[in-house]
Amino acid sequence: MWLRLFSFVILLVGSGSQQTRAETWRIASLEWPPYAGSALQDGGLAVQALRAALARADIGLVVDYMPWTRAHTIAKSPAYVGYFPAWPEEVLEGFAPSLPVSQSVVGAVMNADTKLNWSSVEDLFDRHRIGFVGSYVYPIEIQREILEHYQVEDGAENEHDLARVLAAGRVDVVLTDPNVLRFVAGELSIKARDYKVHVFHEHPLVMAFTKRTGFAEKRDLLNNLLTIQAPITVCCHQAEPGSSISAN
Repeated sequence: MWLRLFSFVILLVGSGSQQTRAETWRIASLEWPPYAGSALQDGGLAVQALRAALARADIGLVVDYMPWTRAHTIAKSPAYVGYFPAWPEEVLEGFAPSLPVSQSVVGAVMNADTKLNWSSVEDLFDRHRIGFVGSYVYPIEIQREILEHYQVEDGAENEHDLARVLAAGRVDVVLTDPNVLRFVAGELSIKARDYKVHVFHEHPLVMAFTKRTGFAEKRDLLNNLLTIQAPITVCCHQAEPGSSISAN
């Protein structure tokens, strides 16, 4: 009996040591369904992909969801490893990107009954009223046009506001991931959820590591883990019939 009890104690001590050695990363994120969200299963598809990669090295993940600009700021504090998910353009000064963890898409989205034609991103901005999220940093060809045509305060605060201004007809087109817009439109019970979509391109989602002592080792570890895990993509983002951007 004493031998069995001694073995059980040793097992508990060993188990406790394993838990002590286990590492946990804390990151800042935003409400960006279906990729990230506090109410989503496993925190959203992109967060799920990050969590699965880290689990291969027995690393836990804690995610704090908050407004995107606050996430950028709070990720600089010692308690955080960085922020996620970010487009590569959203990896700000003082941070370093990982390899792609997941994939999103960037496109022009309009209401189904809208009939618009344009020949390029520049032509789109010249001809039509464009909605965008002011705190995002879009791919360079889009961000350049935003900076040229609009002041920062002209952008929507978040995706929910973006869905509202499109539904109200205050803009002709919004620039976002159509999967996100469809999701938040459903949350808002917006009836006109049938959209025309032109996808500019698929865009990677990366982890932005805060540059402090030891960050390079963490980034290298995640990158190595990602090489054995295929990025998760989201379905149903293809351009819909009649969504051509070619001018006639």
